[in-house]
Amino acid sequence: MNAIIQYGSIEAIPLYNCSAHSSEEWSKLGGVRHPYFGRFDIVFGITAIILYIPILSVMFQTEYYRMSCFKIMICLGIVDMMALSINSVITGILAIEGAVWCNYPNFNYVSGSIVLGLWCCSCIIVLGLVANRLLEMSKPSWSYALFNGYRTYMMMIIPVIYGLYFSVYTNPVGFNSKYYTWLFDPMINDDRSEEYHNIPHSINNVLIVAVTCVLYAWLYFTIKEKMSMISWKNRRQDLSFQILVQSAMICSINLIASIIFVLMNFVQLPIWIIITAQKMWQFIHAIPVVIYLLLNKTIRNGFLRRLRWKKKVTSLASLNPHNYSVNK
Repeated sequence: MNAIIQYGSIEAIPLYNCSAHSSEEWSKLGGVRHPYFGRFDIVFGITAIILYIPILSVMFQTEYYRMSCFKIMICLGIVDMMALSINSVITGILAIEGAVWCNYPNFNYVSGSIVLGLWCCSCIIVLGLVANRLLEMSKPSWSYALFNGYRTYMMMIIPVIYGLYFSVYTNPVGFNSKYYTWLFDPMINDDRSEEYHNIPHSINNVLIVAVTCVLYAWLYFTIKEKMSMISWKNRRQDLSFQILVQSAMICSINLIASIIFVLMNFVQLPIWIIITAQKMWQFIHAIPVVIYLLLNKTIRNGFLRRLRWKKKVTSLASLNPHNYSVNK
């Protein structure tokens, strides 16, 4: 986005100048309408966002919010909702229309910069969540030093600044209906496609893969040790253990998508793999909803109470007949 300040406007940036053709001509040159996939993405994104709202409200409860892992999960949830609004809802709208970069150059540039920053921000948050759980279970003193109290907020500033760097100082992505994904190359200048490459983004994804592998090795030994100390029944009831496993599952999806996005920058991939990567990107930001509701009993029960599908269990004391006076 710093290029906007340098050139005065988006269309004045040489790499993103669409003056060669009209909007209608750009659509005919590269636009492909996807009415069914587009509607699916809109419904998918809106559904995930709506489901996320009561889940976050449960996490904000005092008994959970005081835990550092829930603070991190809230940050991840907010980033996920923002990302879904672009990579699913807006993607669906543009796909139905069969839009390309030059149909909405200003919108593509701004929204592409934002969603790129959100992706990189979420990568660091997910790694932070796994690291938080690992430190909590294997190095409690380190976890206390890094995440106790307000320190969690300080740690969450890191991924925010990291994401802002990508939004402000690197090339944005833009939606292209022909490939049904967000690409760095806006398909404006065929002979300048290499200039659109976003090297910091590739480095980010490579590092995500490398760091995730290291964390997984640590995770393996931590879980192995933890499992040998507690019974299967206690594993299912141990909230810390549950969140550790759930964090690992979320991180696994990020790992697979990061590998595909790295390959996309260096190898010409078939269209079906590119579309698969787009769907995985959408799934990454929605999968926490599924994991929380299916595997986290605490969040699931709170979620159902929020929707008034499950009433709070009345205590046995309140049903005890001795609590009522016979003289009434």
